[in-house]
Amino acid sequence: MTRRSDQEKFDRFTELAARVLGVPILSVFLVGPRHGVVTSSAGLPAPLVLLLAHRFSRHVAASRRPLVIHDARAHPLGANTPAVQDGLVIAYAGVPLFDAGGGTLGTLCVMDTRPRVWTREQLERLYDVAWVLGHAVDWRAPRRPASEPRQWRRPAAGHGTPHPSQG
Repeated sequence: MTRRSDQEKFDRFTELAARVLGVPILSVFLVGPRHGVVTSSAGLPAPLVLLLAHRFSRHVAASRRPLVIHDARAHPLGANTPAVQDGLVIAYAGVPLFDAGGGTLGTLCVMDTRPRVWTREQLERLYDVAWVLGHAVDWRAPRRPASEPRQWRRPAAGHGTPHPSQG
C-alpha cells in the first residue's frame, strides 16, 4: 500500500465517521513521544484541527481516559485556549485510540463550534468507531522487504557508530 492510498482510506473513514456521529468536526490524532499529528480530519483541514484540539487530544492520550467538554469556555483545559476564546472549538469529546494490543495510539475526537451536550448514545458510538479504527488498521511501522538492503549513514564528525537511515 502506498502512503497516498492509506491517506485516502483515513480520509474516507473520518468523513464517514463524522456523518455517522452527526458532528461537524472529527479528527484522528496520533501521538508520538515528542509531538502529535492529525492523521485525518473531517470538517476542517488537519493543520487547523491540530491547532484547535492539540491540548485536549494530548490530555486524552496521556490519561488514556475520555474527555467530554460541553462548553470549553467554562472548562479549565479550554478557557484560556485561543481556539476556544475565538469560538472555533466550544464542545469537544475525545476517546483514546488503542491498537489491538492495548497500546495508546492517540485519540479520536469530535468537536463543535457551539456548546453541545454529548449524549450517552453519541459517546458510545464514538467509542465504537474508535474501537473499529484501532483494530482494523495495522499500526505497526512498515518493514523493509528482505531484498532491500539497509543504507547506512556516515556519522557526523565526533559521533559514534553509523545508524541505519530512516529512508
